[in-house]
Amino acid sequence: MNTKIKRRKFIKNSIRTAVLLGLGGSQIFFQKSSRAKEIDILISKGLVFNGQGTPPQEADIAIKGDKIYRITTNINPDKAKRIINARGLAVAPGFIDAHSHTDIELMVNPKAESQVRQGVTTEISGNCGSSPFPIASSIYEEKKKYYKDEYDLELDWRDINGFFNRLMKKGIGLNYATLVGHGSLRGEVVGYYDQPASKKEMEMMKKILAENLKAGALGLSTGLIYPPGSYASTEEIVELCHEVTRARGVYATHMRDEGDKILEAIGEALHIARETKVSLQISHLKVSYPRNWPKIKKVISVLEKARAQGIKLLADRYPYIAGANDLADSLFPQWALQGTTAEFIKQLKKPSLQTKFRKHMKKYEQKIGSWEKVLISDVSTQKTKYMKVKIYSKPQKLQEKILLNSYGICSLKRKIGLAKLFSTVERKT
Repeated sequence: MNTKIKRRKFIKNSIRTAVLLGLGGSQIFFQKSSRAKEIDILISKGLVFNGQGTPPQEADIAIKGDKIYRITTNINPDKAKRIINARGLAVAPGFIDAHSHTDIELMVNPKAESQVRQGVTTEISGNCGSSPFPIASSIYEEKKKYYKDEYDLELDWRDINGFFNRLMKKGIGLNYATLVGHGSLRGEVVGYYDQPASKKEMEMMKKILAENLKAGALGLSTGLIYPPGSYASTEEIVELCHEVTRARGVYATHMRDEGDKILEAIGEALHIARETKVSLQISHLKVSYPRNWPKIKKVISVLEKARAQGIKLLADRYPYIAGANDLADSLFPQWALQGTTAEFIKQLKKPSLQTKFRKHMKKYEQKIGSWEKVLISDVSTQKTKYMKVKIYSKPQKLQEKILLNSYGICSLKRKIGLAKLFSTVERKT
């Protein structure tokens, strides 16, 4: 039997669940006289998951000020100013989202309700080589226009200190930390072209990275499938990670490959960790495309061996067999993605390159198995809204639409647009 839940009841139940993580929801508080009360809040009879990996136990939690005062059984309720009856409910520490892309969104919606209502109280952002600082001069005006058009947000910062100051103007509803995006860093110093960093540019990147780490960044992230990070050599990352190690930071990597060459990509990440002694975080660990799924056991074996050898290694992942990416990054070769947005569009319009683009798309189709597994989930212009949330069973039709409408639907290298590909082609470890 299908039962519709009224909006008011749904909100009430949601708040009842969230209160155990955020200590809000006054409707389930029992108010007590504050005379001679040594406990501000008592969470009573909840099933407590303490975050240490041990089995949950029913217990009482006493809170005094902004700190947990005591966790035990049978705390005298007469000592509490307020009581939350948590019987039949789970009580846990706030969750940490170790791989988030929330950056400017906290300026648009400082309450971060989509996270807080799920119990997330800390976000780690700046992942996959992209952070909202430093902002390269070559794309500053483009980003400024995009933020204004899309979010009615004024871009008035260039570096990490300016970004943090802007966040603090309004305040935010959760704890927030960020990495320095290697792509953002490289774009600022080297640019958006496939070229090695000169010695002078390398020193400048190291200097800016060290300053960002000192200013509060947790470490460095790479997105080695995304330009301009994909143009960097392994040795460039090694040099930068020496700075991260000196600051006792973390190196988080969206590896250079997560499918056909995943083992080689893991080898590169482990080499960087061995050379620099940096703490390594592999982002969204997975094995992409059905033809690579048998590699899962080997992937786990390699990582377990590395940990046994003393490499400081962790990984995060998400629990579904799908992935989302920018359209340009998925469907076009790296050489076509160099430079500015205008330069990329110019490449797409060249008749002489159409055959090369179609061949590259054909290889992508072979990886995923069928275009029926591809969904265009968002676009950036009114002209191409009709393509949103469509599944294409005929590859020729989708290819033609992508090539003919590329200016409208391609989300370019620096997150300027909003076009996304959503494909069910991944299997998690």
